[in-house]
Amino acid sequence: MKVHLYGNVLNNSYNLTLFLRSKGINAEMFLDNSSPHSQDYPWWEDTNLSKDTLPYWIHYYPIKPNFIFPQEKFRQFIDHFSKCDVALVCGYGPIIAQKAKVPFFFYSYGADLNITAWGEYFISALRNILHFKKPTALRALLYASYLQKRAIKKADKIGIAMGYQVNPYVVPLGVIDKMVKIRLAWDIDKYNSSVDPSLIRKYEKYEVVYFMAARHSWKSVWNDMKGNDKFISAFGKFVNEHQPNVLLILVEKGNDLNESKKLINDLGISSNVEWVREMDKDGIRAYNSLPNVVLVDQFWHNQWYRRYPIDRQKPRIGFGSGSIEALSAGKPLITVFFDEDFYDGVHPPILSAFTEDEIYRRLVESVELGKEGREELGARGREFVIKYHGWQATIDMYISVLKEIHANRKRNQSSLF
Repeated sequence: MKVHLYGNVLNNSYNLTLFLRSKGINAEMFLDNSSPHSQDYPWWEDTNLSKDTLPYWIHYYPIKPNFIFPQEKFRQFIDHFSKCDVALVCGYGPIIAQKAKVPFFFYSYGADLNITAWGEYFISALRNILHFKKPTALRALLYASYLQKRAIKKADKIGIAMGYQVNPYVVPLGVIDKMVKIRLAWDIDKYNSSVDPSLIRKYEKYEVVYFMAARHSWKSVWNDMKGNDKFISAFGKFVNEHQPNVLLILVEKGNDLNESKKLINDLGISSNVEWVREMDKDGIRAYNSLPNVVLVDQFWHNQWYRRYPIDRQKPRIGFGSGSIEALSAGKPLITVFFDEDFYDGVHPPILSAFTEDEIYRRLVESVELGKEGREELGARGREFVIKYHGWQATIDMYISVLKEIHANRKRNQSSLF
């Protein structure tokens, strides 16, 4: 069975190709210049790689595909991609697979499925325009929403990793019968030895260092809902009431970056906050490896029900990649989590919080735990992530679906003769 992969969101295709090949699957990855984000290219994940030093199983086409008026190079790309038995895709991969006329397994981890909700993305783009911000969703909406929706409906199977996507997106598309629950496959061993002695010396004077790598996107329920404001506000209360020996490290990226900086100034906690530039995976792993770090991911929006009224009872949000990285590093994690359905009904060993008050209480708890308590919590978190996201076990989910699709296609082809 030959498998072609496309859609390297957060290097998912790169990692999945590695894992599939380690399991004996003939897998190859296709890469283009469609993503504007550096985090979606292999050299972000592995600094030993570059455009000129890719392994033979990565086919790099330095083009931005035009789905409506395809370039000659894109037609060559599609012809090359079609030479497989089954495709494993995310991002705009459904469009690629449909054009290549190959059976495919589409797995989503966010916007690649959400964009099929045209009205939701239109509101997001319009809001950005009215607030004099770049309408980041507009190009995707006008250019690919219809094509993506049509292609996803043709998928043989659809993998969903978070509960919030089921009712608002999967059900309206009429593809619930094709849905399978999946989890991100992760190379946890990469987080075993990422210690940077200079960083340790820099931050060793603090009892706890909180590291939040999530981009700043929190003002509107119609954009990405990272909930940075809730954490910053809770951290402000924590610092002002307890005067702890702590530091919050934030990454300078996101549409609402300026608003986050203003909030910090208004709370009077600038001396307890450090801003760092966006970094590659080696940089993130180095910060995640600090011996006194508590990692922070995301908290969604307090009015999530405006966007997802069908899930008004509670938000159905699980782990993003930042949470998986935190647990892989064996560190305590503060984040929101309501997705036990995707984890055999088990709640992970984390400092879970959703409201500002809950976050505040978790911040207090993170200090009261002491060094040994934080280490014990981090160790239990690592055991959890190995069980549910370690690639050696998780990749079998993908292989099983791919083999099922391949067998069904062979059976259908045989019945034609």
